[in-house]
This record gives sequence, structure tokens and C-alpha cells, in this order.
Amino acid sequence: MTDLTRQEVDAKIAGLEAKNATSEARVDARMATFDTSVKTGFAELRTSFAELRTDMAAQNGKIQTQMAELRAEMHKSTVDIIKWVIGVGLASIGAMFTISRMTEKPPVQAAAQPAPIIITIPQAAAPTTTPAPVPTK
Repeated sequence: MTDLTRQEVDAKIAGLEAKNATSEARVDARMATFDTSVKTGFAELRTSFAELRTDMAAQNGKIQTQMAELRAEMHKSTVDIIKWVIGVGLASIGAMFTISRMTEKPPVQAAAQPAPIIITIPQAAAPTTTPAPVPTK
């Protein structure tokens, strides 16, 4: 085997140190790139989430407005239905009252009685003779 001299060992160590420094520089560059991409990615995510929150708040406001309009329309429809039901009910009661009044018999009028019929019999002339005396015993 060959014995290495001190200079050869130093040269090999220097070569390894150079390779190591090159590797460390590449790793450092990659880490810096990775760090930058992670920071940029998180910044983009924050921006995206902020935009999403803004959009959601706007949509929530629109939904609340539409719900309020729908509630108002439903209330109006309910009031209209109640008015129609009451109107039809009153009209039905009026129609039943009118029909019942039309089918009633007229009341008997007590003041319009006909005059009583009086029959007179003419009397024949009475006999002018005197009655016979009653015998006494």
C-alpha cells in the first residue's frame, strides 16, 4: 500500500471541503428558494382567503336582503289570503241570509180579516088565531 503524505491528505481534505462548500451553497440556495416560495405561497393564500372572506360577506349580505324581501312578500301574501277568506265568508253569510229571507212565508196579517157573513131568515106570517084554552079539571 501506498502511504499518503501530509500534502496529499491536505489536498484531499481541501478538495472535500470545496465539494462540501459547493454542496452547502447549493443546499443554501435551495433552502432560500424554498423559503421564498413558502413565504410567497402563504402570502398568496392570505390574499386568497381575504378575497374569499370579502366575497362571502358580500354574498351573505345579498342573501340577507333576499330573505328580507321574501319575508315581506310572504307577509303580504298571507294578509291578502286572510282578506279574501274574510271577504268570501262575509259574502257567503250575506247570501245565506238573503236566500233565507226570500224563502220565508209572508207573515199572517191579522188586520185584514174579511167581514163576517150574517144570514137572515125571513119569517113567515104568524097565524092570527088565538090558541085554544087549556081544560082545567
